[in-house]
Amino acid sequence: MLRNVYTFICFSLCAVIAASAQDPTPIIDVRKQDLGSTVVKVAGRVSAANEFGNPAYIQDGTAGIAVFNAAFARGVQIGDSVIIENAEIVEFQATTGQPGTGLLELAGTNMTFTVVPVPRVAPTPRNTSVPLLGEGLEGQLVRIRRLKFSEKGAFQGENNYTAFDTQGNDLAVRIDGSTEIAVQALPIPEDEVDIVGCVSQFRGGYQILPRFGADVGVQPAEPDTVPKNRTLDITSWNLDWYGSTDTTMGPSDKQRQRRSIRQVMDTIQADIWALQEVIGSSAAQALADSIQGSYGVLYSTEMPSEMAMCYLYNKNTITPITNGLAVNGGAQAWAGGRFPYRVTFDAEIDGMKKRYVLFNIHAKATGAGTELDDYERRKTDAETFHAYLHDFYSDSSLMIVGDFNDRLTGTNVDEAKPSPYKVFTDDSTRWFPVTLSLEERGLGSYIGFDRSFIDHCLISRDIKNSLHRVILEAPQAYLSSYRSTVSDHLPVTTRLFVSGQSPVTETAYSNHTVRVAPNPVTTDGMAEVTINVPGYVRVALSNQQGITTTLLQDHCAPQIKLVRIPVATLSSGVYRLIVDINGSITTTPVVIAR
Repeated sequence: MLRNVYTFICFSLCAVIAASAQDPTPIIDVRKQDLGSTVVKVAGRVSAANEFGNPAYIQDGTAGIAVFNAAFARGVQIGDSVIIENAEIVEFQATTGQPGTGLLELAGTNMTFTVVPVPRVAPTPRNTSVPLLGEGLEGQLVRIRRLKFSEKGAFQGENNYTAFDTQGNDLAVRIDGSTEIAVQALPIPEDEVDIVGCVSQFRGGYQILPRFGADVGVQPAEPDTVPKNRTLDITSWNLDWYGSTDTTMGPSDKQRQRRSIRQVMDTIQADIWALQEVIGSSAAQALADSIQGSYGVLYSTEMPSEMAMCYLYNKNTITPITNGLAVNGGAQAWAGGRFPYRVTFDAEIDGMKKRYVLFNIHAKATGAGTELDDYERRKTDAETFHAYLHDFYSDSSLMIVGDFNDRLTGTNVDEAKPSPYKVFTDDSTRWFPVTLSLEERGLGSYIGFDRSFIDHCLISRDIKNSLHRVILEAPQAYLSSYRSTVSDHLPVTTRLFVSGQSPVTETAYSNHTVRVAPNPVTTDGMAEVTINVPGYVRVALSNQQGITTTLLQDHCAPQIKLVRIPVATLSSGVYRLIVDINGSITTTPVVIAR
């Protein structure tokens, strides 16, 4: 009898121990758990790491699921075998009162994860079709063949695009702002392509999220290899009521807006910031004092509008000579006195010095019920300003940047009417529309209720050959909810060589250095990245087909960062290690010899 009792106790203890070391729950069963319940243990392979910023995605042989945890997204790579414990089941962006219409996620403050030390094996996309997308595929990596996009031009982050299969079924393709597709504004394929991505759900609608260019059949763009200290960088940005204490005007969380603006400025590091919608000179000065470097402020105090324009300029590269409003037109001109704000300055860049005249404009906005009148006012202002510049600044190197509140290819008011700035775009002997190419690619600098490209740059023809490139910045890559918490406009940067046209060469950068050892790599390799300035850091490896694997994407303080090269998952060949820190990019050849 005692022996039987002893046997029973031992059996019970073993059962308890076994339960505590239980096998992971299959993901298909995890997906059946109640919202708010705890997942004791689940395991899978990573199908998306930090390509979307957050969440990541994992899957096993039964199903897939999203993982909303920033540390997890940063700490894993595609193909990693992972174990997640003590996670909570949550749902993101479900329709109100309709559970099951959002994206199911693993989350929670008690969640922990372990990367199993085994070779990476990237999940193979599951072949499916548009009609089969549904709850059974949510969270999984899939491939849908022979799709054609209805849109043309270039992809932009935080937007949905529509692709049709050969039967006419439509698929929502969501381009996350953190992906290289968005950051590089990669071209939308015009031919049929196979699309790969993670299946997500947003308020009852299923969509597919491509992770990088190869997922939509395009190669990543060649990196900009010209360091910032070789060019004059001018960034225009509408700050959406920055400095206002009225929470109904602009973002309601003013502290978050200030922090985010500072983060963007520290990332871009322009020589001159031409800003619109700044409320008060003290707000402008506080911003200049808070960002990295030594910046001065020029603020248009004569302007009658509460929403003023101002400049922040790098004291180490820019010397203002004179500044003031360019008064042209009558009492109703330029939104009733919001005249272009001029600064004449000397730029000393890369050992060269040159004088420029820069105008910052904030044109009349389009109001409800006054659309045609507002269009005519913008058109009249542009024509008057064009004549003014010809009369008084014909011998100067000119730049006009700012919020034009309309397009260059037409007008948002009436597609039958020409652009109110046609007087500039038609004058090709004297003016070059720098941002026209971005607008023609279908991009939008205004990302509010009706996406449109309205933040422009025009330069006089004498400096056209000095133009290096124009960039529609993508702060959504590192700032979540950018549109609602920072601004409904994106920054636009124009880069010019002060010394004239210069060749693009790969060179060392002052803000970081890169060393790869060993090289060639046979079994294990490391990239040592010395980060000299704080900011946004991205390290990626690109093969000869242009397929890019992100190895690191994070905001980092100055440090020496060791990044492991995932040799076990790579084929032999020549790769490019791309390191991007605050827009300064280096490429280092890496040879894999397995």
